[in-house]
Amino acid sequence: MNTHLFVNEMKLQWYEMRQYWFETLSGLFFITGIFLGLFYGIKGFVLEQGDGQSLDGLLLGFLLWTFASGAYGSVTKSVIEDTQKGYIEQLFLCPNGFISLILYRSLSESLVGLVLLTVIAYVVMAITGNWLDINFAYFYGILLLSAPSLVGFGLIISGLALLFKRVETVGALLTLALMGLVALDGLPLNVFTFLPFVPGASLARDIVLDQSLFRFDHLLIVIANSLVYLVGGIVVFRMFEKQAKKRNLIGQY
Repeated sequence: MNTHLFVNEMKLQWYEMRQYWFETLSGLFFITGIFLGLFYGIKGFVLEQGDGQSLDGLLLGFLLWTFASGAYGSVTKSVIEDTQKGYIEQLFLCPNGFISLILYRSLSESLVGLVLLTVIAYVVMAITGNWLDINFAYFYGILLLSAPSLVGFGLIISGLALLFKRVETVGALLTLALMGLVALDGLPLNVFTFLPFVPGASLARDIVLDQSLFRFDHLLIVIANSLVYLVGGIVVFRMFEKQAKKRNLIGQY
């Protein structure tokens, strides 16, 4: 692990959050407001059905979607914004390589995202009065192990951005598709297991909501899913990167 690069990326996250504090707070209020609208919008219907467990599932699903969107977007946002700002060519000169830089940036944003996710979780639970007994050690561990699958998927979209520059529509559709992914059941092994992040979301749901016992084989499935998508994303990104350099498109927007 390149400690120097990781520390620099963490500092960058802190400086940007402090410099653009209004945007940071606005984002937190916006995300919290979205969930509260969904929660109270379906609360009456769920309680009429006598299924309070669905509210717990809604809360956990929202937390999973928030983290997944951040992990996926940390890669695509970086490439698109750096291209728009005009200094992405300088990032390709990083001694550790552009992909290494992106991976460390994604790791730093994921760690910061977990802190913000905790704040959102407690704010939402306090407002709604719907408290979840979350073992954050297990929960965070599962999220971090499953995040590389989303990073790999983000690298694929970032590769497209190098060639086609504007891929916001595709990115927005995939962000919405994450809502469906976190709701699918990928454990035990089935067809949904092969989709990105689905095994991790399923394992988190089993442990937090169902209080299921930890199963090592399920953990191996989560790790395998992450590795396949991460390696695949790196390979595809390098293919797109090679084409973009060949066509002299890296610095163009």
